[in-house]
Amino acid sequence: MLNKKIISPQLGLKIHLLENFASKASANGLFKESYFSIIMVNSGSVCIQVNDNKETCLSVNDLIVVPIKAYCCITGMNDPLQLSVVSFTSEFAYKNSLRRPHIGYFELYIEKYHAKVSLKKKDVRYLMYLLQLLYNKAQCTDKAIFKKERLLLSFNLMLYELATRYNKYHKKFYIEHTVKEKMVIEFFRILEANYKNQHSVKYYADVLCMTSDHLTKIVKEGTQKSAKQFIVEAIIMESKQLLQNEDINISTIAEELQFGSSSLFSNFFKKHTALSPSAYRTSLNLE
Repeated sequence: MLNKKIISPQLGLKIHLLENFASKASANGLFKESYFSIIMVNSGSVCIQVNDNKETCLSVNDLIVVPIKAYCCITGMNDPLQLSVVSFTSEFAYKNSLRRPHIGYFELYIEKYHAKVSLKKKDVRYLMYLLQLLYNKAQCTDKAIFKKERLLLSFNLMLYELATRYNKYHKKFYIEHTVKEKMVIEFFRILEANYKNQHSVKYYADVLCMTSDHLTKIVKEGTQKSAKQFIVEAIIMESKQLLQNEDINISTIAEELQFGSSSLFSNFFKKHTALSPSAYRTSLNLE
């Protein structure tokens, strides 16, 4: 397999396959706090520090996932270093997820289990095949038939197979959740079913029989983000999806998302995106 890469800010996706790095500076250029990153070492070795955690050293066939909003720094490396890296934003994951907005569970999962995994060669070959598959689907022209569907399926297959490998090498994953983590997972489940209609932290806290402050605290502890942030992100991402359909007017979107008026929806959307709904819709046509 040859060195390949695709960088698409519009998609919120970056893929680097078998890329060689000669310095820490060039390798550090891969990472941005607004992206999740899946890192696999193909040759050489590298030491990485994520946030204030202890330095993690990776060698050939090791894999690590760096959560979004995490500070990631290459602290050491041995030549020749060759990495394969897939990075994506929360918005890309949301748009291409089979379950929405369950990406929050992924964030909890990665926040707790971003320790490295040392893969067997057969697992490396399979995951590299999936990265190549995702690369192929992402680089297709926008006019390619079923591009969005194929990209969605290849991305989800990669995530599920990645989760399977983490479970395989961390067999206690499903029984190690604390009571707090179980409540956070339940919050994501309730959010998934109700985010269009229920926008307040209090609603979710009441369903979970706790105070709003306590829900905010345990979600923050588990994911480094507040419950309100997850609610807002779910509404904004759904809004963006609806705004892509020009047959749906803004007042209808406001009504579907349970805003009292189109002006309230517009103010909410602009507050969190710096664009009005109509300006965002116009920007889609300019891309």
